[in-house]
Amino acid sequence: MRAQASRKAVLGIVAGIGIVLVSQGVLAPLAGLVEADDPVTLRIGMLQGVATLNPFMAYEDSEYVVFNLIYDRLTTYDEDLNPAPCIAASWEVGTWEEADDPGTPAVNEGENRLWTYHIIENAKWHDNEKLTAEDVAYTINLNLDPAMWAFTPILNNKMVDHAVAVDEYTVEVYLKIPNVHADAVSIPIVPEHIWSELTAGEIQNTWPNPEPMGSGMLKFVEFEEDQYVILERNDDYHAGAVSFDQLIIKFYGSDQVMAEDLRKGNLDVARFPPLTYDSLKGEPNVETAEVERNFQSTLGFNCFTEPESQGNRLLLDDNLRRGLHLAIDKQYLIDTVYRGYGEVGYALPTPIVPEWYWEPETEEESLNYDLERANALLNASGYDNWNNDGVRLYNRSDNPLVPINTPVSFSLMVRNDAPEDLTTGPFIKEMWQEIGVDVTIEVMEESAMETAIYYTAAHDSYIWYWSGDFDPSYLLGVMTTDQIWGWNDPFWSNETYDQLYIEQFQVDGVEREEMVHEMERTWYWSSGMIVLCYPLALYAWSTLNFEGWGDPMAHQGRIMDFYWPPNPLFMDLEPTDGGGGGGGVSSTALMAIGIVAAVIVVLVVAMVLMKKRKGAAPGETPGKEERKRGLE
Repeated sequence: MRAQASRKAVLGIVAGIGIVLVSQGVLAPLAGLVEADDPVTLRIGMLQGVATLNPFMAYEDSEYVVFNLIYDRLTTYDEDLNPAPCIAASWEVGTWEEADDPGTPAVNEGENRLWTYHIIENAKWHDNEKLTAEDVAYTINLNLDPAMWAFTPILNNKMVDHAVAVDEYTVEVYLKIPNVHADAVSIPIVPEHIWSELTAGEIQNTWPNPEPMGSGMLKFVEFEEDQYVILERNDDYHAGAVSFDQLIIKFYGSDQVMAEDLRKGNLDVARFPPLTYDSLKGEPNVETAEVERNFQSTLGFNCFTEPESQGNRLLLDDNLRRGLHLAIDKQYLIDTVYRGYGEVGYALPTPIVPEWYWEPETEEESLNYDLERANALLNASGYDNWNNDGVRLYNRSDNPLVPINTPVSFSLMVRNDAPEDLTTGPFIKEMWQEIGVDVTIEVMEESAMETAIYYTAAHDSYIWYWSGDFDPSYLLGVMTTDQIWGWNDPFWSNETYDQLYIEQFQVDGVEREEMVHEMERTWYWSSGMIVLCYPLALYAWSTLNFEGWGDPMAHQGRIMDFYWPPNPLFMDLEPTDGGGGGGGVSSTALMAIGIVAAVIVVLVVAMVLMKKRKGAAPGETPGKEERKRGLE
């Protein structure tokens, strides 16, 4: 409260000086600007920046959050993570009669190879053009182009033959393989009249999409890379308009600065690292929640067997990777790095959707922390010699991966903007030292890590994360062989896994669960990637400006970074009686105050110069004052 009073006093002084200047005719044009009402603004804080607004070039969760506020998806999820309508009001799975082989009358090969989507009739693009089935068919067919990879775990040209708009509001999708899960096609729908002017290669690789225009709940206003995004309300949104005028997402370089803004009411909601989150508990006008979500902290290895790989060839050895897996004390990492806010990780689907979750059933198939077992496995696998530095040496002459006596030494990439990963890296290094494995930690920008992994396979190991849809097809799909040079960051490949992936599309219920679990078991045991933990998402929000936050622990879709449109939380938020301003001032007012301040500075400088001319004391100089830029 003291900080707010102080800020109001300063603004009052500035406004007072401005009034004087206006009365003197100096700032008359600005009088109306200073008095303008502030827009009702929802302010979100994030630590992970945004580099692109093109949904097909996006990698990071923060980018998905932004573009899914602008673009709708074909299907979506509700606040309880159930499949729900979005652009598609309804859908059904049918038979593609032309695909049936008359020579096999006992089997209909066209069964479950036709999806029909019925498109809502009141959706409009932000430029007021009608959204129709033509836009949906165009988007699906675009994703089938060989140049596209962004959403290929959901739709690709090995799964789907083509899509066609049969009338203004009906789309038919013809499949190459049977698939009964039409409700899991959660892809962003883009306007044909804009995107069709570009090639698929441009869309997937180069177009920055500088002014995105979709049909979503919010419209694009302004973007500064890794600084902020400004969006405004879509009054014509088909699901109803939100109650605030604009949304500002600010990207912070410090979680502590972000927390201080939340305390002051200059920020409405953010997700925090554990230590800072704990410091916000019990703060006045702040509420907190630990929310289970579909997010995995992962440690991956370069498993690429092809000559293009620039990774350490030792990491192609399954037994070495299993030994490294056994040497990681995941519970210690959860207790120490995550302060207890997480669960031990096994496979990619998390416990948030219980039917897809898997964990080892026996001690034999488990790779939980066991140094004795790790050392025995490495000794038996040809790593039984050590050098004078306490590092194991490769000691096999039968078809060696590398020359004999090569040290088991490689690099571990860690993102510089991920506090938990930065803390986890040194612990992993120490754990692996206990079994004679040497690791060099490389801290780098996330974009540099993306390039090293996805574009050049120039990685040994790395700490990163995965998140994805609640249907398992997406997360399981990213680890298929088809996704190498796509989403498959460990470049891992397994024929059994690939075959089960195709088969699980065709079944449902217990049969599908068993297939999914077998895929997870295969993936886990190979240890091409290790799920370190399933961290809880730690949210804190201010109650000063908005109400209607609900209970995200009971309804995991009520979170700020839920990236399936429309965001259930944002649709329910209502400004408090004096809220919606976030403790700040409007951009128009800031501009006016900035001009007033600039005039004041000019006048002060002029007065100082006049004083100097009249004989200022030796060494007397005017003070310097730094001005914050943008939305800081």
